[in-house]
Amino acid sequence: MADSEEPVRRGRGRTRDAATTSAILDAAMALLTDKGLAGFTMEGLAARAGVGKATIYRWWPSRGAVALDAFLAAVEPQVPYPDTDDFAVALRSQVLLLVGVFRDTPAGGVVRALLAEAQSDADLAEAFRTRWLESRRTAGRAVFRRAQENGQLRKDLEIETAIDLVYGAVYFRLMTGHEPLSDEFAVHLTEYAIRGLAA
Repeated sequence: MADSEEPVRRGRGRTRDAATTSAILDAAMALLTDKGLAGFTMEGLAARAGVGKATIYRWWPSRGAVALDAFLAAVEPQVPYPDTDDFAVALRSQVLLLVGVFRDTPAGGVVRALLAEAQSDADLAEAFRTRWLESRRTAGRAVFRRAQENGQLRKDLEIETAIDLVYGAVYFRLMTGHEPLSDEFAVHLTEYAIRGLAA
């Protein structure tokens, strides 16, 4: 359910206070964990963070925007690609990290809720694509391209499709729940992908 109150007009040129921003994002992730996006309101967030709603609206135009920022702050540091030239190790490690975060933390439920909300919120959909998906794809492209240049992957490999092949399977299980997001799944997925993509 969307917040019933109109957003406060955001001022221009205001710099975010780091401590206040951190408090709001921490409170947002906690509220998402407790209530889900359906129960996530700006009023509830303001109360939990100990700030006024005007402060939140000054920096975020909607509940979806602040929820996305809270998700990014909590999850992005947890899913890096390892610093290695061994493509198989890099891919397996990163997919295991992503699967684990989606399975074992509130992040999986938040992603499902954000994607559902994005179906009727074009701004949130665009922000999710550019700030989360494209950010992850940029990191992935660098790993895939380096492996291709090093002769570990086929020279004719279409990298965008290869990324979809691997990560599309993770998101499909996350969204449908037809099978668990297990470590075994992550290992099998990356093994099959590596065999098919290898030079």
